[in-house]
Amino acid sequence: MTDALLEVRDLSVAFRTDRGDVEAVSGASLTVHAGQTVAVVGESGSGKSTLTAAVNRLLAPNGRVTGGSVTFDGVDLLARSEKQMNGVRGKRIGLVPQDPMSNLNPLRSVGSQIAEVFTVHREARGREAKKKATELLERVGIADAGRRYAQYPHEFSGGMRQRVLIAMGLALRPQLLIADEPTSALDVTVQKTVLDQLAELTATMGTAVLLVTHDLALAAERADHVVVMRKGRVVEEGSARTVLTSPTADYTRLLISAAPSLATSSMVTPPEGTPEPIIEVTGLRKDYPVRTGALGRRTPFTAADDVTFTIPRGTTVGIVGESGSGKSTVAKMVLKLEQPTAGELAFEGTSVTGIGGKELFAFRRRVQPVFQNPYAALDSRYTVGDAVREPLDVHEVGTPAQRRAKVAELLQQVALDPELARRYPHELSGGQRQRVAIARALALDPDVVVLDEAVSALDVLVQAQILELLVSLQQRLGLSFLFISHDLAVVRMICHVVHVMKGGRILESGSPAELFDHPQHAYTQALLAAIPVGEAAPA
Repeated sequence: MTDALLEVRDLSVAFRTDRGDVEAVSGASLTVHAGQTVAVVGESGSGKSTLTAAVNRLLAPNGRVTGGSVTFDGVDLLARSEKQMNGVRGKRIGLVPQDPMSNLNPLRSVGSQIAEVFTVHREARGREAKKKATELLERVGIADAGRRYAQYPHEFSGGMRQRVLIAMGLALRPQLLIADEPTSALDVTVQKTVLDQLAELTATMGTAVLLVTHDLALAAERADHVVVMRKGRVVEEGSARTVLTSPTADYTRLLISAAPSLATSSMVTPPEGTPEPIIEVTGLRKDYPVRTGALGRRTPFTAADDVTFTIPRGTTVGIVGESGSGKSTVAKMVLKLEQPTAGELAFEGTSVTGIGGKELFAFRRRVQPVFQNPYAALDSRYTVGDAVREPLDVHEVGTPAQRRAKVAELLQQVALDPELARRYPHELSGGQRQRVAIARALALDPDVVVLDEAVSALDVLVQAQILELLVSLQQRLGLSFLFISHDLAVVRMICHVVHVMKGGRILESGSPAELFDHPQHAYTQALLAAIPVGEAAPA
């Protein structure tokens, strides 16, 4: 193989904290050749994202490289000035970060932010930059790109925002693209579109991809070479086929065994008898005003239309569908965070469609959310302990001592060390933050928990722990879940009933076995066909 495009040798990274230095990466090495896709795989907190941030010189202010070297196209990046790095980032090394809400300006349209990439690097200006940005939106699978160009990040779904970041990373066709969990928020059909685009660039432009992912099936299917990390160290590496089919490290074998697939058996048992519905959704519709045309006139956009289903007590109801299908809109209406344009929402047989004040306060204690974005869901000014304890404080549950004990118990339930209660969100990995959000949702012992992509940011080991926790809580406490996900394998494992959505409507409903073994609608069949199979491509 030709000389390496990127060579990381014995890299070590530490972060300064009040309790001294914490080593996040220790003696890690990897090589990426031109046109090659290298996947870095490992559990949350293993150092994957820290390693790639060090490559691009984008560590947090309290982080620093304590040893090793990073060489890109023969140049020592660690010796470059910040001005020199500005000429490398974007143009020669593209980046697709993990969190779209933290990386998109809420005050600017998404199109203008993509066009800015061309302007800053003097590749295009004005109408030409806008034209290129619109073309990129189309290439990453965003329909009606001309209209979407003028919209703002809050008008996009989580998956659509992630596609905007992918468009920005690919804008200048860089030699190397660092993609940190680039498809964790995407449904399988769009994931396939985006990854096919990355593969096309690799083949036609010689663009290399450094892919950070917790999705082993994706790594096996898309990468040439796989690097497995644990606790800041590389524990195994090799060709995708070798690592995924003949792993030598116990940790790699553990990751593979924990990865869900459509062949994985269900974790739930059918409910006894016919349980009464705790949530009833009837004909819900939600319209949003959107700007259209040259004058920016507002016209209604229907995000959800005639949505009807029930959540029987003690069961898990899943909603699957592509990004922008209306899944999260339905979740917000069930949580009473959005008022429906039409339709009815009932809780325990009583309409809650128009409630407010004390009634709404009481409702929200019994119906709790876990949102898609672990970065935006936690207040950066609160410690982990403060965030988990906040619902207990607001609802005046127990004494201060009892609340502190409850926080420690909740953190242990979601596989976190209670010592993390003293840390702040920026000191945690994305997966750790999501576990904190789940702990907070469980604090008030709710009847219903609405989980909107709640495990999409988690590695397979922690994901398995959280799913087991949810099933255990359901069996022990009789909890009911509305489980929204684009991961069909996870939905099959944990749901009793599944509804498939597209374009704001439910297209097909049934048990996981019925839908996934004998899908009737063409869209359900397309979703299943797009799932990564977890097999490396032939050499």
